[in-house]
Amino acid sequence: MPPRNRLAALKLIGRIKQHELESIGAELSALRAAQSDLDRQSADLSQQAATEASKSNADTRPYLPGFLKSVDIKQRGLEEERDKIEEKATLAEARLFTAFRETKTNETVLDRAVKEQSLEEARAEIATLDDAGRNLFLLKRGEGQT
Repeated sequence: MPPRNRLAALKLIGRIKQHELESIGAELSALRAAQSDLDRQSADLSQQAATEASKSNADTRPYLPGFLKSVDIKQRGLEEERDKIEEKATLAEARLFTAFRETKTNETVLDRAVKEQSLEEARAEIATLDDAGRNLFLLKRGEGQT
């Protein structure tokens, strides 16, 4: 593959990987926000249960165990949901790290390719200047002999 095409391909891969990183990052952010929401709901339920328990009186005390049981069931449901989200977040983090490594590898290869191309262009320029100098020397030498 010609060097310019190789550079263009590496740059395109870099843009694709950057988009992938951003996409996975957004997904991970949404998962973490969902976890925070579940944590908030759980804390609110705990607070509500504590409040109801402290405010209970003779009339409401018979219903308190049922209420606390329903709060406990809801808490366990929230915890299960949070665990599922945690699994998804762990997988997303692994994908994010993999994409990040691939991005860094691509950047390293791209940097090396840019340096190689610059070096090749410099060599070509030096060769052209050498040829021009040699031709000028031969031309002046030829003029001096006549």
